[in-house]
Amino acid sequence: MERSPLIELARDKYVERCKQRAFDHLDRGDRKNAVASFVGNMNARPDCELPHYLATLGASLVTAKDALGWRALVEGLR
Repeated sequence: MERSPLIELARDKYVERCKQRAFDHLDRGDRKNAVASFVGNMNARPDCELPHYLATLGASLVTAKDALGWRALVEGLR
């Protein structure tokens, strides 16, 4: 059985990679894909899956056009 490259990467490094991808979208002014990228990538690994309320909060921050709030939320996650 072949192991997924997502699982082989240490959790902390994987989370940092997810954050960086989200921040790259955010830096380009693409709030919608910043949230979609982060939530999707985090939920791709069982040990990184986000609670539903965080995904909902992220969507709310995007709707409110609160890029600083989204960045603070993502930066605080471990």
